[in-house]
Amino acid sequence: MLQAKEIKEYAKKLSIPAVGVCGAKYDEQLLVHLENRRQFFSACTFEEENLEKRIEPGNLMPEAESILVCLFPYYISEVLTENISRYAAVQDYHLVAEKYLRKIAEFIKSKEPDAKCLAVCDTSPLVDRQLAYRAGLGFYGKNNLLIHPVYGSYCFIGALLLNFPLEADEPMKRECAGCDACIRSCPGGALADHFGFDCERCISYLTQKKTLTEEQQKLLEGQESVYGCDACQAICPHNQNLPDTPIKEFYVEPIRRLKEEDIAAMSNRKFKETYRKYPFSWCSKQTILKNFRQTKEEKQ
Repeated sequence: MLQAKEIKEYAKKLSIPAVGVCGAKYDEQLLVHLENRRQFFSACTFEEENLEKRIEPGNLMPEAESILVCLFPYYISEVLTENISRYAAVQDYHLVAEKYLRKIAEFIKSKEPDAKCLAVCDTSPLVDRQLAYRAGLGFYGKNNLLIHPVYGSYCFIGALLLNFPLEADEPMKRECAGCDACIRSCPGGALADHFGFDCERCISYLTQKKTLTEEQQKLLEGQESVYGCDACQAICPHNQNLPDTPIKEFYVEPIRRLKEEDIAAMSNRKFKETYRKYPFSWCSKQTILKNFRQTKEEKQ
């Protein structure tokens, strides 16, 4: 039977620096956390409303027995973004992670012909950060992000659901420094103690919404970013002096700044074609232009 060590070694040959394993079990602890959050904060539009689907891998693959989890760091020290989040400035992580996960799946099937592999990367109801936490790849910060000891929170998460057992890793015992810097620096006041998070005040979330309330419009006024927000990550002590990503795809044509005049001159089709390789390409041209207008309000 194929061992976790063999798969991890192969993944690291592909330049994936952090790989772990967790069981494909029903996550009751996560259910309690999600239920508690729902009592105080509204659900994000992009989240699956059915909490059972978020905690049960068996809904995606009934025969799943283990989950291989990979981190894809994306921090590049030389890329200093001006009005776009770091994660959106590099090649679309969905496409990048899928390519690597497919290679790992091919390796697994070359050793275990009857193996079944299902790749996920922000493409399923499952909470990817929780899978990575359970696989021993990091700990939670008060900004609600997973923090890896070496690559910080600037990491995408991808996973393979597998129909055979692998030795699971233990969650890290570490915790965030508890300095509350992320809570204080959040422009929208979206973060709170005890991992509280109000998505309706998160600048990153608001830049992805087509319509905003009057209060949300005011939160965007004077902001620099027209897509995403890195405030809670940039201030985090665990994100200082990070090594650059070993994932070569993220060095291909990173974006430093979006220009309003360029986007305004594009047709909707041209916008999609121009930015199709970036994570924000799903967003409409009109939404990005809305953000340009809103962030300039206070500056005028």
